[in-house]
Amino acid sequence: MKRQARVLALVIALLLAPAMLLTAACRRGDRLGDLPYFPGSTHVGKASSVGEAYGFPRSKWEQIELRSAAPYEQVREFYAKVAISGWTSTFESETPKSAGRVYNRFLADAKRRHFYAVTVEERQASRTVTILLRRGLATKTPR
Repeated sequence: MKRQARVLALVIALLLAPAMLLTAACRRGDRLGDLPYFPGSTHVGKASSVGEAYGFPRSKWEQIELRSAAPYEQVREFYAKVAISGWTSTFESETPKSAGRVYNRFLADAKRRHFYAVTVEERQASRTVTILLRRGLATKTPR
């Protein structure tokens, strides 16, 4: 009887394993640190660098690029309302450009020396919105 139970458990495990692996492989991260991805956006690419940027000290930066077909105003409002406990919104701006509008928001957590930069750019020609999410962690070493 014990052998049958073990064989049955093994068969079930073998049948479920591919489904579990497929689920894990298809699931993408839906945030960069504390910043969520805009719902329904498409992941375009990622990059990383080290340096000073956006008025913040030398940091290790990660960047995620997303695209969305949602209206610019909807995407801008989503990121304008993102509230992260303990973080301060240090700067927010919206600029008209010849090809569309650009919204920037910068957040900082001085205690942990983490920074976020959000850019939402309207692309009128392609009728899409580009979203750049950047996360910086201040490095302790000088240049």
